[in-house]
Amino acid sequence: MDGWIRWRDEDVSRLVLGTVQLGMPYGIANMQGQPSAVEAVRIVEAAWACGIRHFDTAQAYGTSESVLGQALRDLGVQSEAQIESKFAATLDPKDTKGLSESIERSVERLGIDRLWCMMLHRAPWLDHWDEGLGAAIQQARAAGLIRHFGASITMVDEAPLCLAHKDVEVIQLACNAWDRRPVTAGTLAKARSNGQLCCIRSVYLKGLLTLPVEAVAERLAIARDAAERWHALCRRYGISPVEMAMRFALTLDAPLVVGAETAEQVRDTARLASLEPLAEDVLADLAATMDPALDDTILTPNLWEKLDGAVVTPSESHKR
Repeated sequence: MDGWIRWRDEDVSRLVLGTVQLGMPYGIANMQGQPSAVEAVRIVEAAWACGIRHFDTAQAYGTSESVLGQALRDLGVQSEAQIESKFAATLDPKDTKGLSESIERSVERLGIDRLWCMMLHRAPWLDHWDEGLGAAIQQARAAGLIRHFGASITMVDEAPLCLAHKDVEVIQLACNAWDRRPVTAGTLAKARSNGQLCCIRSVYLKGLLTLPVEAVAERLAIARDAAERWHALCRRYGISPVEMAMRFALTLDAPLVVGAETAEQVRDTARLASLEPLAEDVLADLAATMDPALDDTILTPNLWEKLDGAVVTPSESHKR
């Protein structure tokens, strides 16, 4: 497939490198932990070589902003990179000065002149638009520190708030072969009709879709049946779970935010993103197979921490 998504007057990379892994150990399937500084440069270099020009980070992703900025400077491409970051949830959405200063610090850590997009990590902050948040965004625009403004959706019921807000240009939300709620609820279609860009994250559901059945059962026991159905579906079509997940994501025709622990993972992701999207009959089979085994708890990583026995970050034994 073409490596770009046309939106308004610009081209956005079909693949966006998610960089939370550069700043902290992350993901239920993470076996490597946080990459070294040398490996971080290799990851960013591999992304650039694969044509990726957009990068996703956040103030709350550990040292991600600093590591990404240093890697881009080492490669000499910081002026060409398009970066989206997100406000730390610990900030006060009514503190215009604090929000403005946090944008300035993000730009400084990244070593760039302007963020492609500044996003909310908590969509409900939009309720405070007229109490401080809006002024901070307008000031950042006027100062040339941000190009676009957006919001990240954590829970599905946050979508209407983002869709209805006239200042939200970019929406980031989870959607994958198991969690098709943004499609079935019409969120993606509504955003397109509004002229908003949806960036899709959690293509592999925090790595759950890539794990063998027994590994899923060990880390998230309630998802065993779903994992068994998922692997049976993939065997039926003779493709790997990773390929099935990516080819589903490609049907969404939206920028896909995908992270990596190694440079090889970046290259593998780029290769998968060049494949054709799943056909309509496969999508129908996917829905019929998976839906009976899924519920909101399985589909919402924020809820996993509350489950007894769930292992949502890699232990030392898992890393080995």
